[in-house]
Parts: sequence; C-alpha cells; structure tokens
Amino acid sequence: MELNNYVLKFKNKLLLENVNVNFEQGRINHILGQNGTGKSKFAQDLYINQKKYTKNIGLISSKTNVPEDINFKDLKSLLVKKFSEKEVTKIAKYLNLNNINEKLLISKLSDGQKQKLKLLTFLLFDYDVLILDEITNALDKRTTADIYEFLRHYIKNNQNKIIINITHNLADLKQLSGNYYLIEDYQIISYENQEEVINKYIA
Repeated sequence: MELNNYVLKFKNKLLLENVNVNFEQGRINHILGQNGTGKSKFAQDLYINQKKYTKNIGLISSKTNVPEDINFKDLKSLLVKKFSEKEVTKIAKYLNLNNINEKLLISKLSDGQKQKLKLLTFLLFDYDVLILDEITNALDKRTTADIYEFLRHYIKNNQNKIIINITHNLADLKQLSGNYYLIEDYQIISYENQEEVINKYIA
C-alpha cells in the first residue's frame, strides 16, 4: 500500500506533509510516534478515505465497538451465519477465546476479552489492510501474549494482507517482527530495524 505526497491536516493543524511511504504485504508495519504527532488521526483518515487507496481497510482501536448487549454465544452464532463455522472456530481458537463464559453479556467481559472479540469479528471480514490502533494498550500480559501469538500466525498465513500497527508499546516491536516507522517532523520515516527506531523514539 503506497502513499505518495500524502498530506494530513486536522482542524487546520498540519500533521503530515508530502509523505511517501509503502506499507508491505505479509508484514506487520509498526508505526511509532510521540503524542500529538497524528498517529491515530492517520489511522482514521486511511479508514475513512479508504476508497482513494483501492483497498478494503478495517480499523480496530479503543473506540471500536462490539455489540455489548448480547453474549459471546450469540455473537458467535451471528458470525457463523455470515461466515463459516469452521472459520469462526479456527480464529476463536487462535485467539484463545475458548475460556470465555459464553453466557456472559459482552459488556461484562474484561477489556482484554473485548479486544480479542474485536479481532475475531473484524478479521472474519477479510480486509486487505487491517489497522491496529494501540490495541495492546493497558492489557494484561496473558491477553497481550495471546494477541501477539495470533498476529504472528495470521500474518504468516495471509501473506497478501497488510497490517499497520500504530503503537507506543515497545513490546509490540520486540514480540512481533516486521517493518518499522516513526512519525517525526511531519514525515513517516522508515528504519532498518527495531533497535534503530526505538533508540530514535526514546531519544
């Protein structure tokens, strides 16, 4: 997914200017950036204006909702009607969702369990590009480890997909190999390896 001379403004504030960047298929493309540099606005802009990029783009963030007035069993039934039971069961297993009480309303589940359900629901839609906006933020270690394991498996078996992971959690980079970018000086700059981008980010 290639962006050429990309410009992003929000409320007349310039966030990104004349950006040229290519996000690679079959890789997790990590984007770091200090607060206020426009990471989340960038994610929202790609999602809202996805027709410009001729890509089917999904966005998962802390603001992304799953229906909370039904239980997990009912959600799975809805997904099975739209997709196949085999696919739903496979992805649920990879996300280690089998230990969730299926009779509990989703509103009663933990934030980590809700985050996994977002991944389950969105990934079944088979997006070309999946943007993850701070999805491991404030989650417990076990849930984060499950999400890491799932993403490793997913990208390995979906080499035609693009994952853009917007984060400030440096553990994401250490646990998930991929490509590394930093938003600075109104640009999205590519770095050769995680050590280089982390050193620049924390400098």
